Amino acid sequence: MKNINLEKSKKITPGFQIPEGYFDTFSEKLLLELPINETKTISFYTQNKKWIYAAAAVLVIMLSLPLVYQLERNQEQPSAAEIENYLTQQSPISEDEIVNLLEQEDIDQLKTNSTITNEAIEEELSASTDLEKYITN
Repeated sequence: MKNINLEKSKKITPGFQIPEGYFDTFSEKLLLELPINETKTISFYTQNKKWIYAAAAVLVIMLSLPLVYQLERNQEQPSAAEIENYLTQQSPISEDEIVNLLEQEDIDQLKTNSTITNEAIEEELSASTDLEKYITN
């Protein structure tokens, strides 16, 4: 084998030579080319706007359902007396219309078997001081 001496051996010249002052103006040339080759970027938000809105709507509905259920469960239902008072004071339905809407079973429930004796009538009249009210009605 031959001994290789790198300093004495023949050197190959490279094919590419950098011109003088190239790096002095390199940054200026690069900055001039950048806006020309600028690529348009599309954000994730603008590409999938419909899907994001749909997911947000589903999330809002899922989070609001337990709240609505809890509010409905805590809300008290009006009693029968409150409903009756409301219907008698606020309802535009007349008494005749209510009677027409009643069924026979409802009418039978309203009928009471009360026996009023003459003694009970005399006792009520003697206790009351306003007899004109009973006479005129």
